[in-house]
Amino acid sequence: MPLSTSRRPRQHPTAASSPLAPSATGRRSLLLGALPAALAVVAAPAFTASARADEPTAFPAEFVTAREDRSGWDAAHPTDTQRENARLIIAVAKAHDVPAHGAQIALATAIVESWLYNRDTVTDGTSGGLFQQQTSWGWGSADQVRDKVLATRAFFGVAEHTANPGLLDVPGWRDMPIGQAAQAVQASAYPDRYAEQAEAARSLWDGLAGGVGPYAG
Repeated sequence: MPLSTSRRPRQHPTAASSPLAPSATGRRSLLLGALPAALAVVAAPAFTASARADEPTAFPAEFVTAREDRSGWDAAHPTDTQRENARLIIAVAKAHDVPAHGAQIALATAIVESWLYNRDTVTDGTSGGLFQQQTSWGWGSADQVRDKVLATRAFFGVAEHTANPGLLDVPGWRDMPIGQAAQAVQASAYPDRYAEQAEAARSLWDGLAGGVGPYAG
């Protein structure tokens, strides 16, 4: 059921609150909580590699902008769509030489913000996409924040369509725990929620990264 809570003041333009970290606009609560890390790791072998890590990885244009009005996260059994979205995030990270730690930060953030679905906003009318980035805070147009590639680039701080700071602009992010680094970008009212998904993010990386190359467009 929707929750209604307040969000702490932003220090700079940042993404909207999330299903796991609801804002005053009323995000839906997580339908399926993250399972223990051991279960998430067990799930990794089920991920199928469709490319080599050193070969460019392409995604259909219709997939990059597809709206996915679904919800819920089960770390042991991510859906095919969630796995493909995770692969896309990894591919974009590799295309911009973002190391594994950075990709894992992005994965944990997307799990928290959107259940790894390219969602429209739940209630506030200004946020959307994998990272629930707000158009009203300069993250781009409605179409841009719902473009999976553009949104991921914006999260990393390498996008051309927004000047908002991203992960690579955070001083010392490489040495930060996943949750702390994600919070530095997102400025959520619930900063601990990202750390809760750190093991799930690592499991996704371990299971998928070997079969994903740099994003090829």
